[in-house]
Amino acid sequence: MAVFDAAKEGYLLAEIDEKLVLFTNMRLDRDTVPEGLFCYDVRDSDNLDGSMAEVKPFVMVNHWGTILCREPFPMNEYGSYYPEDWGYLDKSMSLAEFVSATPEQLSAFRQPEPPCPSFKFLN
Repeated sequence: MAVFDAAKEGYLLAEIDEKLVLFTNMRLDRDTVPEGLFCYDVRDSDNLDGSMAEVKPFVMVNHWGTILCREPFPMNEYGSYYPEDWGYLDKSMSLAEFVSATPEQLSAFRQPEPPCPSFKFLN
């Protein structure tokens, strides 16, 4: 099983349950992840439909990708976290950019909430 240097990979900025993360489809060599970042594998669903079904410290089967984040995910008693809401943001980013960005700079890439529909009542 090949693993890749975290500093040499390209990433997509993503959001999982309001946490900003870097996502790559590659398996990362944990020894190349900078100190202070948390590294998790993401399992695809059993349907292999490209959904982030489970976040774990290591995934062997149905590996969808690897994420890096600044805060840990709360794991259950089996060492798993099941995302409720996730999505890719419209931003490619290097590991160096992610590490050097402030939380405010990263938050600027979040997708704005869609506007609430306005209702007009006819008389």
